[in-house]
Formats: sequence, structure tokens, C-alpha cells
Amino acid sequence: MAEYWNADESGWQMVDAQLDEVWLPMIKTIDDPFHITDQQFVTAGHAWQAWCRGELDDARCGLSSINEHGSFWIAGNLRLDFASLNKVEMLPWDVWGEGWQPGTEPTEAQPQLFDGIAALTVDPDSRFDELCNRYETDASLRMDGTVFNVLRAQLETV
Repeated sequence: MAEYWNADESGWQMVDAQLDEVWLPMIKTIDDPFHITDQQFVTAGHAWQAWCRGELDDARCGLSSINEHGSFWIAGNLRLDFASLNKVEMLPWDVWGEGWQPGTEPTEAQPQLFDGIAALTVDPDSRFDELCNRYETDASLRMDGTVFNVLRAQLETV
């Protein structure tokens, strides 16, 4: 998923360049891959907030093909979105910083940490300075140059 500034609508527009004539019929909920709505794609910040309010089943968030899903998956994607909004774009299988493992529960402090990050990412334009400052000052969420690459099952320097 990506976004571009749509000058005609004076706002950010979500697009997915991976959706082509093969994928569109399989997905069935998206007609135009260059005009995706927030009803068709839920960002990690919005998913986190919906899960916390009890409006989203976290078992629906993840990859069914590898049987990994849950709140840890939402938090991991929230961490990726937070980094990306700070111009640190990582691979979906790169893991660093705060989070918890599949099948475990978050610590008492982790939900509050991710609540704050979700609040910053759902409307990044309105709190951009705060978002950038939080990323630079919170070592538990900032990508420090080393990730655990889940695909390769090893630590890597990036």
C-alpha cells in the first residue's frame, strides 16, 4: 500500500500497485487500485484502535497462509508504519524494538505504548512534529540498524 497527494481532492490517496487484472477479481472488494478507501484498507493505527475498542477481531489480522495473526501482528505493522512515516521503510518481515511474540500476551505497558503510536499514525499530518520527535526519542520503537529478519531467521544489519 502506498499513498500520494491527490491535489484534486486536497488529500492523501491510498493506492496498491500490486493489484492487477489477476488479483482484482480475487479480492472482489476493490474496483480501482488507484483509489482505495479507508473502508477497503485499514491502516495499522486504525486496526489497533478498533481492536482496543473491541470492534475488530485480531484473529482476522495477519497471514492465514502461515497461521500467524493477532494483536502482535497489528502492533508489528504499527511499528512498521511509524518507521515509514519517519522515512525508514522496512520489509514486512523485519522485526526490531518493542513487541511480543505470537501466542503470548503483551506486557502491561505495551498496550499504552502502542495506543500512543496509533494516535500519532491515524492522522500524521496534524501531529507530524510530535510523530517525528517521538520516533527520534523513543529507542524502543526506533529502528537502530539491526533487525531480526523473520524470513531468514537471523539478525541482520541494514
